[in-house]
Amino acid sequence: MKISLLRIVNFLIDTSIYGLIIYLFFSVFSQHIPLENVKWIGILIYFLYYFMSEFFFGQTIGKWISKTRVVSITDNSKFYFWQILARTIMRFVPLDIISYIFTDRGFHDLVSLTKIELVNPSDFDD
Repeated sequence: MKISLLRIVNFLIDTSIYGLIIYLFFSVFSQHIPLENVKWIGILIYFLYYFMSEFFFGQTIGKWISKTRVVSITDNSKFYFWQILARTIMRFVPLDIISYIFTDRGFHDLVSLTKIELVNPSDFDD
């Protein structure tokens, strides 16, 4: 399976997981959260889901299922925190999703100097 197709699978799985987290969170705490804060809490949860997953594990649940991971294209491992931070922030730019029309790597990959690779490439045929 091609990386571009796996990226779509990752997106669909991660969006579903995010939706489930949001649903559960607001089901439990809806009586305690003012309506004007709902948007900001949703943004915070979205940020934390991607940032924490990719920083600590190198993959989100979608990437884990599709056996892909985020890797740096630089040799500087001390820069990884900033790469994942930039990658996560770039996901909030509306043009990021459209960037796949023009390139195999989205803006969040290009800006953060990261890419997606297969965990074990021998498991897949191209």
